[in-house]
Amino acid sequence: MDKQKQLRELLDREFLSRQEAIDYLDISKQCFHSLVARGKITKIKKGSAVLFYRYEIEHRKSIAPELFEKYRPYQR
Repeated sequence: MDKQKQLRELLDREFLSRQEAIDYLDISKQCFHSLVARGKITKIKKGSAVLFYRYEIEHRKSIAPELFEKYRPYQR
């Protein structure tokens, strides 16, 4: 396996693009940008490329039902 392919697989395994994260979390762009602005999700920027840690996005998805219940108990 060549080095570029290994690096690409690493990126795919460990990071998500903005749109991939939004789709995975199933939230609006505005909600996602609010999470980033409030420091709930870490943004990694190199030049014009912006990536997000996959483990943070997966963790956010796993706690979403708990947060929804806590902050919106009237919307069951």
